[in-house]
Amino acid sequence: MKRLAAFLVVVAAVVVLAGTFVPSLAARVGPGSISRQARNSDLSASASSPDYTCFLSEERQLAGARRVPLLGAGTPSASGGVYGTTFVDDWLDSMITDQVAAQVAARSRLRVTAADVATGRAVLIRRIGVVLSQFASGTGGGPAGCGGSGAAVLSSLPSWFVAQQSRSEADQALLDARAAGAGLSPAALAAYYGSHRATFAKDCLDIIVVKTRTAADGVERALSGGASFAQEAAATSLTKQSAARGGVAGCGMLAGSFLSAAVAKLAAGQTSPPFSGQGVYWVVKLTSRTPTSFASVRTSVVTAIIDAGQPGADRRLAAALRRTTISVDPRYGTVAPHRVTLVRPPRSPPATALLSPAAVRPPATPAGG
Repeated sequence: MKRLAAFLVVVAAVVVLAGTFVPSLAARVGPGSISRQARNSDLSASASSPDYTCFLSEERQLAGARRVPLLGAGTPSASGGVYGTTFVDDWLDSMITDQVAAQVAARSRLRVTAADVATGRAVLIRRIGVVLSQFASGTGGGPAGCGGSGAAVLSSLPSWFVAQQSRSEADQALLDARAAGAGLSPAALAAYYGSHRATFAKDCLDIIVVKTRTAADGVERALSGGASFAQEAAATSLTKQSAARGGVAGCGMLAGSFLSAAVAKLAAGQTSPPFSGQGVYWVVKLTSRTPTSFASVRTSVVTAIIDAGQPGADRRLAAALRRTTISVDPRYGTVAPHRVTLVRPPRSPPATALLSPAAVRPPATPAGG
């Protein structure tokens, strides 16, 4: 399953004439293909887990799209493979993108090892967990739904399906690492950690947050003129909790955060010049830095590499999708150039083509995720 960023790629695929399509195939993807059996197996595995289909729906909604029912209108169950058209096409999109990513990885001579697949599984668990947490926060801050964690969601799925999705994540993770100028082998991770050691340290910070650059420049002038950081934080910072403590924000590892680049340049006791982030302006003082061992932050190193390479890898994947000849079984729709999704559902017949439109219109029925 492709990650959310790739799901939003605008593609311009080359369409093969439907008349040449092999009926047993759901899609042709460059030199490869996706069988109807593989697509049906994936749909069946997805439908077997309400937690997983719940996650897919939350991920889609976080991307700004509407909630997609698993089942078609009026369908009491998923028996017989009666799934909602949009759900089917979303999943076929995902399978196509995963196959193109695997083709790009193979052309790049990126060999996927068992360790890479294990990394892919860990990345997938983290990604599901982030989606559940973000969705819960955006809907009132309650506990995460859909099983509550990425590990719980995967445990609800067939093992073969988890292995398949972990392999797809591994392909994408290797492309991300290549785009970041790094790798995911133990030696490559250790080398990245060594060259970004300050990023993975435990940093303790004092902060001042203000609305405008003018206000931030005023803070900088006051500090240069001898004002204490604590006084300025108490007088001007928007962050009430830290302002009440003289700017003390606490300690943690900043890898992957917008603060990381600015703080990594500081030595203990130094204060940063003003910089913007999250729509406000920051002045940050590094009060202490405690080095960490590679073993204790290995997972964070993987995450940092993937985050660093993801924009470049997504651009490469988008270009590959545009170049790849893609076609789909006409029963599922057509490839849609210049649209957010790859597959456009088939059009319904006009009402004038039906003998009795009211008689065949199914009632709306609530359906899961």
